[in-house]
Amino acid sequence: MDDVERGTRRPDEPAPAPGRGGAAPGLIAAGLLVLLVVFGAGLAIGSGMTGAGRGGPTPGPVAATSPTPGGPATPPVAPSASPVAPTPLAATPSVPPSLTASPTEAPRPTPVTEAPPATPAVTERPDPAATLPPEAPRDFGVFWEALRLVKEHYVDQEALADQNLTYGAIRGMVDALGDTGHSIFLTPQDLAAERDALEGRLTGIGAFLGERAGRPVIISVISGGPAARAGLRAGDIIEAVDGRSTERLRAEQIAARVRGEAGTRVTLTVVHRGATEAVDVTVTRERFEVPAVTWTMVPGTSVADIRLIQFSSSAEEAVTDALRQAIDEGATGIVLDLRGNPGGLVDEAVGIASQFVREGVVYRRQDASGATAPVEVRPGGIAYDIPLVVLVDQGSASSAEILSGALQGNDRGPVIGTQTFGTGTVLNTFELSDGSAVRVGVERWLTPDGELIFERGITPDEVVELAPEASPLEPPELQTLTPEQVAASTDAQLARALAILGAASPAP
Repeated sequence: MDDVERGTRRPDEPAPAPGRGGAAPGLIAAGLLVLLVVFGAGLAIGSGMTGAGRGGPTPGPVAATSPTPGGPATPPVAPSASPVAPTPLAATPSVPPSLTASPTEAPRPTPVTEAPPATPAVTERPDPAATLPPEAPRDFGVFWEALRLVKEHYVDQEALADQNLTYGAIRGMVDALGDTGHSIFLTPQDLAAERDALEGRLTGIGAFLGERAGRPVIISVISGGPAARAGLRAGDIIEAVDGRSTERLRAEQIAARVRGEAGTRVTLTVVHRGATEAVDVTVTRERFEVPAVTWTMVPGTSVADIRLIQFSSSAEEAVTDALRQAIDEGATGIVLDLRGNPGGLVDEAVGIASQFVREGVVYRRQDASGATAPVEVRPGGIAYDIPLVVLVDQGSASSAEILSGALQGNDRGPVIGTQTFGTGTVLNTFELSDGSAVRVGVERWLTPDGELIFERGITPDEVVELAPEASPLEPPELQTLTPEQVAASTDAQLARALAILGAASPAP
């Protein structure tokens, strides 16, 4: 899921409390499968309820920004600092009537005794370029020519719905940018689904979809969600949905096939991470709420394990609450688990980094001109001195990479695990007049040291792989284990984090 600028929570909207034990209802997405936000770079395989709904989710994740100090809250889809004003749709020329009308009758043959018309009929058509605004591409008149020919000659006239043609043209324009899996066109339904995802509300299978090497891959799955229970894992490649191949489909098209009403079933043909043969996995779609955070004290230790599931609109508040409770309970170390986190609202990542880093740069913004500007930590953090270890994997994307890169770059604590996904594009979502939107990559972000993360990811300080059959231990499960069971678990990444924190002694 790519990063989007922060949307603001309504003043009357209570923030969900961080989970402490209990099965996480299941969350996470370039989804839409919500890699939503990002989706990002992902799309969430799950949709929100019908109607307006991270800032995307955006989940993934949609582009919105921080409100102006003292000013009104910015809607979730408004661009952030130094906003780029979207081009009004009214500036786009409508198709001239002469170019949209289909012929009503066949032309009459000209008698051979009559002289042919002096000027061929095709030259009598108005010049398409005359209808274009000054900012249109120089050869954009060719589009009108193509549109006229399609409307006049395509055999299935019922398929020539104006909205289909318009949306298809916009998709083609955005795809021509070559920013696959990042800059995209969103229908009103897509936009509403992503907004719901960023508010922690999903209907679907509970997984986030992205692309790697041109293939659709599950970025992460929501703990306790239907995808996780069915055996889907981060890194799985989706080859078909209900028997229909995903070849040559965009991530959002695949996510649209996977989403559906609660209680219905969908069968994914996947190649599991580390396997070579495809298998069918059938999942029943569900409606569920996604917490931003779950946490618990690791049994037999004084270490708090805080899992950040996604950077939704309540993420900073939820992490701060979890930290405060953990410190009150005597925590002497923190494991911040970002594994499988697809990203979300970039402003939440800045706020969370500021809880751990007293001063310094969270990340650097790089615009289209190549100019960079630092984004500094904010004052008021509560965990500057407590020892910290950060866990990441290939499912850690977007804002999760901003946060892990910030903590690593400021020497706040070691990053343990495997290379992260490598999104690192800040997206702004610009709504169009009919409720659809174009999401455009307006910035790339760099680590505090100026390293580009796009298509590279964050390299851990210490690489620790999980065995193919192993899965990360999460707080709800951890809480049910004995110290001996924790020590015997297959979660080598968590075990290494506990060893670094010296967690051999029991909590007081």
